[in-house]
Amino acid sequence: MDNPPRTIQDLFGGSDLGRRFAYFLERSNQVSAQTELKNLLDQALELMMEACQAKAGLLYLPEQETGELICKAARGGNDIQGRGLGTEAGLVGKVFQEGKPVLIEAVTVGSNWNAERDGWHGLKPERVYSFLLALPGRSVGVVELLDFCLSELTWAEILGSRMVSEIARAVQLEDTRLRNERLEAMLSIFGQIGSTLDRDQVLRLMIDYARDVIHVEACSLFLVDQETGEAVLYLASNVDQQLQRGDIRVPAGKGIIGHVVQSGEVVRVSDVKKDERHYSGSDHSIGFTTRAILAVPLRSRQVILGGERGTIEERIIGGFEAINKIEGTFTDDDAELLLKLANQAATVLEIADLYSDANELFFDVVKALTEAIDAKDPYTEGHSQRVCEFSVEIARQMNMPAEVTHRIRLGSLLHDVGKIGVPDYILSKPGHLSEHEFALIKLHPAIGAKIMSQVRLLHSELPAMAEHHERLDGNGYPKGLKGDEISQAGRIVAVADVFDALTSDRPYRHALPAEEAFDYLSRGSDSAFDRQCVEALIQAYLRGTIRTQKEREQLGKLSIAD
Repeated sequence: MDNPPRTIQDLFGGSDLGRRFAYFLERSNQVSAQTELKNLLDQALELMMEACQAKAGLLYLPEQETGELICKAARGGNDIQGRGLGTEAGLVGKVFQEGKPVLIEAVTVGSNWNAERDGWHGLKPERVYSFLLALPGRSVGVVELLDFCLSELTWAEILGSRMVSEIARAVQLEDTRLRNERLEAMLSIFGQIGSTLDRDQVLRLMIDYARDVIHVEACSLFLVDQETGEAVLYLASNVDQQLQRGDIRVPAGKGIIGHVVQSGEVVRVSDVKKDERHYSGSDHSIGFTTRAILAVPLRSRQVILGGERGTIEERIIGGFEAINKIEGTFTDDDAELLLKLANQAATVLEIADLYSDANELFFDVVKALTEAIDAKDPYTEGHSQRVCEFSVEIARQMNMPAEVTHRIRLGSLLHDVGKIGVPDYILSKPGHLSEHEFALIKLHPAIGAKIMSQVRLLHSELPAMAEHHERLDGNGYPKGLKGDEISQAGRIVAVADVFDALTSDRPYRHALPAEEAFDYLSRGSDSAFDRQCVEALIQAYLRGTIRTQKEREQLGKLSIAD
């Protein structure tokens, strides 16, 4: 050939028909260059519709695990993208099963095509054509076109054949991307589990992650009420914030979640209306409509102590739900992912409970110790607990981080533990102390810090014990620290300690009203006391979060009288 064709137009000649067909082939090359699946499918369907002048069209792809046909692109009719059809449903299912195209030139009531069944609500086309997108030995998808130019219908098929390999490759790339996305997000979630003991924060991350990656409208986590057996909603992505935790309760054995909790099974339901186990009470409570559900159990391991070694008993403590798949139906991958998250959620709850129990036990021991020390002097009964409460409220008013507030709580509760090393006769002496006696009293901050320094977990709390009698001007004890040498914890506990001492009865004077105590602290600000701490204490009092010993006694008498 002397002059080979240089373009598609050259190949198909100069006729109008040839030029038009060449135009569509060039367009198909451009569409095939798309790498993002959604854009590729949308543009491919539009091109096939344009080639045969169709008024509406659908493009379905099969879901790998379930085989269900999912609408991935829709034009000219209802927006039904994401809608699923069984492989035996409608004209689309017939074409996919048999592999042969079907043309209905005159749609009638008795024809093989049904608008409602195929998702075309309210449409009444004259012609319908459905054909398979296929590669050798593999069905890739199905295209359905409505009201087209019959003479150019084969062009749509030719263009579909031209683009099918790119569609198949884009589907594989999308599957790979989604799997990688799930893996990366899962690793991120697992990494965050070890970075915080705030179980609600971690569980919220899991719920939001499951909702986004499984691609559902909502996720929820239920815990079993051990007394009633009810499944109680703990966290959910779709619940009105005004609802309190525990407001949504599913009776024992009721609903799909109740079945999962009792049986330990993984349950997938594509249409809850057809499942007699569905409990609609939860939907009514939150104004949410459940259509499809995937539910898995939360299994926890409980250590049963006895004999020389404990045994581990597995029990189901709740369930994890994914609700209303946005596109298609729930797959094995979805179930596997939700099970992994449920296992991690159970682990988070186990660790949080262990930490909570250990923390509660630790605080109980500390309280018992401080109460024993306070009991050595009838005038200081409850002093350590009140100083603890005042210190915590000062820290909160100053917007200190939760972990810092926690350390201040412990340090302030133990601030007088050093009095264990002071003779009882000095602590309970009703009159003025001698110089020698006062010197012994002044040692108690250092004694307390030394005693508690043996406890490895309390090193961060030592400044509150050692410095609560130091003063900004350097006239405090036991070290005479000055200004910035005094820690924030020491400054906070110093203000709380003096406030409680002034507003409580002592052998040598009666309790002062809160206003007089504030006046004393304010006059000593910047010389003895930290002004910011004093102002934070006053604000906490005005907000009603703290009360003096006398005010508590009065409130107690009023409640008894009532």
